Amino acid sequence: MDIRWLQDFLALAELRNFTRAAEFRNLSQAAFSRRIQSVEHWVGTALVVKGSQPVRLTEAGEQFREGAQGAVERLLEARASIRGNQFEVMSQVRLAMPNVLARSEFRRILGLIGPGGKASFSVIVGTTAEVVARYLAGDADILLAHDCPALPSHESLAQQDRLVLRADRFLPYAARSAGDFGFPGTPRDPFPLIAYAQRAYFAQLFEQVLARAGTRPVYKVGVQCDMSDVLKEVIVAGFGVGWLPESTVDAASATQIAPVGGPEWALPLEICAWRPRRAAGPPIEAVWRALAAAAAPSPAA
Repeated sequence: MDIRWLQDFLALAELRNFTRAAEFRNLSQAAFSRRIQSVEHWVGTALVVKGSQPVRLTEAGEQFREGAQGAVERLLEARASIRGNQFEVMSQVRLAMPNVLARSEFRRILGLIGPGGKASFSVIVGTTAEVVARYLAGDADILLAHDCPALPSHESLAQQDRLVLRADRFLPYAARSAGDFGFPGTPRDPFPLIAYAQRAYFAQLFEQVLARAGTRPVYKVGVQCDMSDVLKEVIVAGFGVGWLPESTVDAASATQIAPVGGPEWALPLEICAWRPRRAAGPPIEAVWRALAAAAAPSPAA
């Protein structure tokens, strides 16, 4: 017997309507009816008066309802108790990181902690702006994100503990099979730009690149998106030139795309971690110590 079948039956007994009960249980009416029939088959007798509107339970149905209610309550209480005991041993560390770092950096953190670590993780991902906002709202214990010396961080992050985990660069890339598209372009022959949406953090970095470069590139926007992973796929497909963090270009991607242009088109970045300057629990402290131990050495070191 599946506990969900019991919950379906109890919903029907409460709402007295197959359609409403099916909607409440997020099932199609056909699937819900099959589950009620399965319960009746398991019990060995009809539990619902056929054709009754509103739905009425048979005498056996009323009797089974009392037993099912108690069984479901005891099972849920047992599960809650077991889960509570598990979380006493494995306290959860809440991490926030943008999509662009979620693959590489979360894997790296797990590698630093090791499979024997006592911490469990809850990971918030999204755009850079979204995860910074959620971290500052208190939804996460540690924030991982790119930071650029040329672009001031959110002023609230200046009041946080900060670690530089490693250096990164923001570079223009193109598919090896497509060439450089005449980068940086001319008025008669602009190169196709794979661009970030205007509100994206990396769109701001692109503006910093333009402000620092001695030559203004000439381009036409071919594709625009706020997700680096999507832009990388478009670049790999040969649709144009686009800027990516060097950390996103793994060994496999490096066989398909390559940087174009000279060093003037590169922008130094840092992959950083932040946490509030206040006492934290042992699991958070353990993760922070592991990050600090693996962090890039400071320039003075």
